[in-house]
Amino acid sequence: MAKHRRTRRQLALAAVAEVARRLRLNDAGAEVIADSNNTIVRLPSEGIVAKTSTSGLAGRGAAALERELLLGRRLAEHSVPIAPPLPGSTAGPHHAPGVVLTFWRYVTPRPRPGDGDRLLGNALRRFHSALGAIVGDLPELTEKIDQANALFQDAEATPGLAAADRALAAEAYSRLAPLVHSLGRATTLHAEPHEDNVLWNRRGPLLIDFEAACRGPAEWDMAYLPPAALASFPERDDAVIALLRAGVSFCVAAWCLADPEPSPAVAEAAAVHWQALRGSWLIR
Repeated sequence: MAKHRRTRRQLALAAVAEVARRLRLNDAGAEVIADSNNTIVRLPSEGIVAKTSTSGLAGRGAAALERELLLGRRLAEHSVPIAPPLPGSTAGPHHAPGVVLTFWRYVTPRPRPGDGDRLLGNALRRFHSALGAIVGDLPELTEKIDQANALFQDAEATPGLAAADRALAAEAYSRLAPLVHSLGRATTLHAEPHEDNVLWNRRGPLLIDFEAACRGPAEWDMAYLPPAALASFPERDDAVIALLRAGVSFCVAAWCLADPEPSPAVAEAAAVHWQALRGSWLIR
């Protein structure tokens, strides 16, 4: 069960203050700027953010943040457009009571340019290429799908679902899991390249939040993209992308419905993706 938002924020701010003192960083004005999963704290005087392992979701805790930092370093070395981690040991991982945290550069968001879709597709392709050599070291996409199904079937995790809803989710899982197993094309995936995980600066998009990175078919990431971005992947299978869009809704609905204190945006995402799932090929 995820920690309540107020508790998560207090834990994150206390951990950041402790580690900042240890590293002689200025944490004056530290503020929580994101808290939909792990909690992100901005240190405005330093121009950095701290990502803290406050999530209660399976696969999203301290180990995921440590793996994300390793990926971030590799991506930065290959000049992939990301918001990079701080250099050396300053980036972490740092341990504080109940929390592991990592430090990253803060990027001031800018408006999305007119050719943003094309730029986003190119950025994601570079992400895949840079991490291709280490795909075997990552968890499988099927694990993510298994975890989403476990949330659907856990009445404590998703108390808002009726028994009939859980049966529908089980039906969807019974079709989605074999499909993903059958594709078998292993690529290093961002796994969640939706618009909230993209920052825009004057040079284009910067990918962030790849703690969910895993291995699976590249079409999973493409299922998140707007149509114009798909031109960066001429080898894509459009039929598979269409099928996997329902899989994305399966996972997103599970995570959003498991939030015990959903923000309006999370509640809206839960409703949108649950309805998309109910109307998809996964439920007949």
